Amino acid sequence: MSFRQVYRQLCCYKKAPRGGDQRPYGLYGPYRLYGLKKYIMKRTFLILIISLSSGWLWAQEGVKFEELTFQEALEKAKAENRWIFLDAYTSWCGPCKMMAEKVFTRAEAGDFFNIHFVNVKYDMEKGEGPALAKKLGIGAYPTFVLIKPDGTVHDKLVGGSDVAGIINRVENSMKSEKTVGTLTMRYERGERDKQFLLEYLEALLKVSDIRQVREVAALLTEQLTDTEKVEPTCWSLFDNNDLAPFGSANYHFLLENRKQFYRHVGREKVDTRLANLYAGVLSSIVWGRDTKTTPDDVKVMERVIRELQTDRKKQLLAYVAMANAYKKKDTGKLLKLCRKEFPRFSDTDVMMMVMPVSVYFRSQEDKEALKEFVEIGKAFIPNLNIQANVDYVSYYFTELERQL
Repeated sequence: MSFRQVYRQLCCYKKAPRGGDQRPYGLYGPYRLYGLKKYIMKRTFLILIISLSSGWLWAQEGVKFEELTFQEALEKAKAENRWIFLDAYTSWCGPCKMMAEKVFTRAEAGDFFNIHFVNVKYDMEKGEGPALAKKLGIGAYPTFVLIKPDGTVHDKLVGGSDVAGIINRVENSMKSEKTVGTLTMRYERGERDKQFLLEYLEALLKVSDIRQVREVAALLTEQLTDTEKVEPTCWSLFDNNDLAPFGSANYHFLLENRKQFYRHVGREKVDTRLANLYAGVLSSIVWGRDTKTTPDDVKVMERVIRELQTDRKKQLLAYVAMANAYKKKDTGKLLKLCRKEFPRFSDTDVMMMVMPVSVYFRSQEDKEALKEFVEIGKAFIPNLNIQANVDYVSYYFTELERQL
C-alpha cells in the first residue's frame, strides 16, 4: 500500500451532504476526526520546512571558532578526544583576513574542521596572544597550529591556502610522523646527531620559529667541518638573515669561501643571496636605521658587488653611492645621485628608497633640498610600471610638497 493510500485510510474524512449521514471515508469513520486531516497536513508541512531549512543552514555554516581561552580549549579537546585547530593571526595580516573571509566561511571548511577539531583563533598581539606566540614559537602569520587531544603540538602550518589546500595540508600533516611537533619531541628527548639537526632546522625555518632556529643552528654549526658547511644540505645556515646577518661569523665564512660555495651550491644562489643582503644593509643606512656599518664595510660591499653576476648590479652600486653620501651627510651629492640613479631603479627599488631619502632631507631641515627632491620624485613617477606604486608615490610627493 502506498503512503497516499495509508494516509487516506487513516486521515481522510468528509462531511455528508446537508441532511444526510456523516460518511466515513477512512478506517475510523466518526466525523469528529475530520479535522485531523488538516492538522496532520499542517504539521507535516511545517516539519518538512524546518528540516529543509535546518539542513540548508547547516550546509552553509563555515568553521565554528569557539570563544575559549587556550586552557579551556585544551580541556575541551581532552574531554572530547579531539584535536585543536588554532588560527594564529594579526589584524594587519592580509592572508589572515583572506582566510577568515574567503576560506573559513565556506561550507566545505566547516564540514571538515567542525567535525574533527576544537577550533579556536587568537590575535597574537592582544589578550593572551603574545604569550601564546612565545609559548608556541610563532613568528609568521597566519600560522595554523595542530594540537593533539593530549595537548602536544603536532605541527604548525604557515601561510594561507584555498579551501581544498588548507584541508589537504591539515590531512597530510595529521598522517605525517615528521612534523615540527614530532621533531621537537625528539629534540627535547636529547637527539642531537647532525642529520637530525639538519632535518629539524629545515622544519623550524618553514614555520619561522626564530628563537629555536638559532639554538639548533648553533648546535649544528659546532658539529660541522668546513668541508661540510659548503655542501648544499647546509646552505640554509648561510641563506638566511637570522643565521647569517651582515657581519656575522656565517657571513664572513660565506665571503671567504665563495668559490667553494659556487662549486657546491651554485653561483646564482650565492650571488643572489649576497645581493639581497647588501640591498637590505645599504637601504637601512639611508633609512638612518643602521648606525653600526662603517665606511670600510661599505667599501667591502662595493668590491664584492662589482664581482657579482646579477642584474641588480647597477642598482646596488647606486645604493653604495647613496649610502656613502648619507654617511658623509653630503646633501648636494645625495640630490645629484637621486636625479641620476632613480630613473634606473625598478618599482621595488624606488619604493625602498623614496621614503628613507625624504626622511633624511626632512631631518636636515633643508627645505630647499627637500623641494628639489620632490621635483626629482615627480619626474620619475612616469617610469613606474605598477599602478599601485604610481598612486602611492604620487600621493607621497603631493603630501611632501604640501608640507613645504
